[in-house]
Amino acid sequence: MNFIYINAKKLVGAYSLINVTQQDDYIQGVCLRSNQLKTFRKDRIIKEFGSYDEAEKGLLSISLPDCAHLITKPSRKKSTWEICFTGFKSDDKKRLTAIAADNDLTVRSSVTEKLNILCCGYNAGPKKLDAARLKGILILNEDEFNNLLETGELPDF
Repeated sequence: MNFIYINAKKLVGAYSLINVTQQDDYIQGVCLRSNQLKTFRKDRIIKEFGSYDEAEKGLLSISLPDCAHLITKPSRKKSTWEICFTGFKSDDKKRLTAIAADNDLTVRSSVTEKLNILCCGYNAGPKKLDAARLKGILILNEDEFNNLLETGELPDF
């Protein structure tokens, strides 16, 4: 997937992803430039292209005022989201579980079909990560999870 994207800081860039999965308002995939898993809001994708080179060339025709309407806070559906915490020490997992419950998120102990987010700690196992990726579940670290709760947004890359 090759596209032009505008982030919350109004920075516009070209991206190329492989192994793309979709979850509600977000897409996630491995960025070919950084070789890292990245998450993007679908409503901030300005235009899709057939190749990364085309997307880079397309940047020349993008005008920031034309994209300003894309910078809005998402409406979170907190009560319908399910999350699983993995790879955390027991005390950290209890703390995160309490935070999730306080924000009306349903906490699961395993990767299920309806799971929306897998929040991973330092010791997250590869099997759970692979299962989540195959099901199109968003994978976040603790900082990204806290940012989601505070702002309603996933990190911009």
